Amino acid sequence: MQRFLSELQRRKVLRVASGYVVAGWVVLQVALSLQAAMKLPDWFSTMILSLLIIGFPIAVVVSWFFEFTPDGIRRTVPTAEVARFKPQTTDFALAAALVLVLAAVMVQLTTPPTGVTIAVTPTVEPAASTASIAVLPFADLSPAKDQSYFSDGMAEEILNVLAKVKGLDVASRTSSFQFKDQELGIPEIAKKLSVRHVVEGSVRKAGTTIRITAQLIDTQTDRNLWSDTFDRPLTTDNIFAIQDEIAQAIVKALNQTMGISAVAEQVAVAPITENLTAYDLFLQARPLFSARLNLDKADQLLARAVQQDPRFANAWELRAALQALMVDYGYSNASRAEVVQRTVEFANRALAINPQSAMAIAVLAKLKMDDAEAQRERGDYEAIIADFDRAVAIDPRNATALNWRGLSYGDVGNLKASLASYNQCIEAEPYYATCVVNQVGILAAMGRDEEALAAYRRALDAGAVSFYFSLNLLARTGQEYEFKIMTGSPRFLLGWRRHDELYEAFRHPERTYPELIADIRRFNEKKTEPLVKDDLVELLVPLGFYDLEPVSSILWDASFAGYRRSEQFKARMKNSGVSDYWRKHGFPRQCKPVGTDDFACN
Repeated sequence: MQRFLSELQRRKVLRVASGYVVAGWVVLQVALSLQAAMKLPDWFSTMILSLLIIGFPIAVVVSWFFEFTPDGIRRTVPTAEVARFKPQTTDFALAAALVLVLAAVMVQLTTPPTGVTIAVTPTVEPAASTASIAVLPFADLSPAKDQSYFSDGMAEEILNVLAKVKGLDVASRTSSFQFKDQELGIPEIAKKLSVRHVVEGSVRKAGTTIRITAQLIDTQTDRNLWSDTFDRPLTTDNIFAIQDEIAQAIVKALNQTMGISAVAEQVAVAPITENLTAYDLFLQARPLFSARLNLDKADQLLARAVQQDPRFANAWELRAALQALMVDYGYSNASRAEVVQRTVEFANRALAINPQSAMAIAVLAKLKMDDAEAQRERGDYEAIIADFDRAVAIDPRNATALNWRGLSYGDVGNLKASLASYNQCIEAEPYYATCVVNQVGILAAMGRDEEALAAYRRALDAGAVSFYFSLNLLARTGQEYEFKIMTGSPRFLLGWRRHDELYEAFRHPERTYPELIADIRRFNEKKTEPLVKDDLVELLVPLGFYDLEPVSSILWDASFAGYRRSEQFKARMKNSGVSDYWRKHGFPRQCKPVGTDDFACN
């Protein structure tokens, strides 16, 4: 070893290796600085690092076989003499420099990038409560395998009944149904849903008969607490009777084994129609409504259902909710007058049959809110919010009503109440994307940027949302890469050349940018598919274009302060009736009254 170290020192291999590392680190820092200053592509620094790594062994090998002398490069002459290894001053200096470089590298590796730091904690599955349960979609065992909608409908009806039982913690439909057709075992599904009990079953429709099997499993003890098979003639009376029997049996089994008490009335299943064809059509339409797919087909199915049974309240209320959604999602070109006329008619038909129709109440309140937001008439926000509260009181797990109530609170600037409604929505339906996106917007508007980013990243990881995100939040928190991915996408401004300027403008929303606004509008006019209104709002309002109106979930964000000082905003608040609500219930923190009939906002 002494000979080897001495030979390394004589051939200056250690000195060359240390010097190479120190010099290489300096070169890499210069490359990174040039890349940032000159906006070079990411591969530039990667290329420099790769060349440095490749050059290191070459430098070491060359230093072993060759030495640099005043007469030029010559091959190192071997010697049989064993010299004592004696570090020199130069060696100590290089060693100190090497230690400093290694320390700098460690600091760089452990220091997070600029921008908002999001704390990432390991995912810990919460312990399942004793009274927790999930109802999985029932398997379709029909000969033609074409009754999936029916078997899913059976499971969903049982879930809805159990959700009303006090003391039971029931996983949402979107949570449980995500495992449909997946090759996962019951224990693994229960762990992912954080529930102790699981209900699974199957449905077989054949001609005029139906067979339904169901079982309740305690996944903690791997015990089958209850199971049964029901063979009945295919009638609505039998279908609802089976649902009732299954729900009653589940509650009884839980009560006997876990002490979960529930009275029979809590799980009684009331038939919603006596017409089997109408019920079948309703079950086909409901999943389309939930997924926001083929809404025109869903409306046609429901139209046939109410023809079969004109007193089918559930079909009327769902059809009322569909009318505006069909236009919003591009499944209808109906005029506003036609949408209003049909919505009111269908909702009133539902309420005439069932005055406690939560969906019908919420739909009519949403119509009034839409008219107020569009300034078609001066809205009574006190009554609008009261109607949403009434709908939620009847059906606390109605995600649609909860989302609309959150929007109404956002309209009047009550961000705390708006967030609470979105949180309740997500608790009931964790994968309801509309509530997730609106929750993120409200968190950002409240100045809780880190929570907003973390919530959105959780939703992305869970598959609850996709591409859409708040540009102002990305810019404000220094997410430059993500911001430019968004603005440079086909959805926004693919092919436009000023994304750096746009990012900097969003970083400084206290100023206005008329030239950027004009350039974006010119570019958009030439696009084959111009931007939709909501995307134009995201792009142009923070730059100072106030002829467009932001939705309530971003209206109160700091990046829209300029808009809130505009005459357009003041007119909107007065014409919509929001200022009347403020006079009675108090102003939001961004606004204050001026005199008896005016206000100012920042």
